[in-house]
Amino acid sequence: MEDDYKKIGVAFLLGGLIGAAIALLYAPKSGRETRKDIAKTARRVKSETSDLIEDTVEGIQDFAGDIKDKVTHIIERGVELSDNAKNEILKSLEHGQKAIEKQRKRITESLGL
Repeated sequence: MEDDYKKIGVAFLLGGLIGAAIALLYAPKSGRETRKDIAKTARRVKSETSDLIEDTVEGIQDFAGDIKDKVTHIIERGVELSDNAKNEILKSLEHGQKAIEKQRKRITESLGL
C-alpha cells in the first residue's frame, strides 16, 4: 500500500515536471528568460520534492512508532493474560487436589482403613 502512494507521488511530480518543461519550451519568451524560468521551476520542484520526502519519512516514522506502541501493548496484555491463566490453572489444581483428598478420606473411612 505504501508503494502505491510512492508511485502516485512520483507520477504526479514527474507529470508536473514534464508539463512545466513543455509549457516553458513553447512559451513565447527569449532563450535567456526561458532558461531562468526552467532553473526557477527546477529549484521549486526540488524544494517540493524534498518537502514531500521529509513528510513521507515523518509519516513512516509516526506509523512505525504507532505500530511499536501497539505491539508493546499487545505483549503486555499477553503477559497479563498468561499470568491470569497461570493463576486460574493453579487454583483449579489446588481445588482438584482438595477434592481428591476428600474422596481418598471417604474411601479410607468407608473401607475402615
